[in-house]
Amino acid sequence: MRRRSWILGVLLMIACGRKASPPVFPPTVADVWHLKITQSFPPDSAPEFIGKQNARTWWRASYEGPGSMTVELYELAAPAAGLDLVQRWRPVADTVVWYTPRYFVVVKWQSPDRSAVAAFIHALQKQFAEER
Repeated sequence: MRRRSWILGVLLMIACGRKASPPVFPPTVADVWHLKITQSFPPDSAPEFIGKQNARTWWRASYEGPGSMTVELYELAAPAAGLDLVQRWRPVADTVVWYTPRYFVVVKWQSPDRSAVAAFIHALQKQFAEER
């Protein structure tokens, strides 16, 4: 029994210490949105609302197409944090949020083309849901 506890402890330390690879923002989304810039930020620079959920790190990507898009992707310390963030999120115009087991995602747009916005959001939801 003591041996199992020791092995479990070592495995947990390895798993917690391992840095996840950064997300891959596609260069083109839905054939019309083109990546302009991506930035990585330390966890302590996350907005207070998100920082309280222990975001490990976060990224921002800007896209241009029939308007502009900004994607903020927060790596979660635990999947339950994403659910809590979504439930406490206050609606904002031209903004949508969702979470995956690994990320909390905020997408903000300025575009009159609602179908292009919907295609962008759908493509990103699919991509980040598949990342583990």
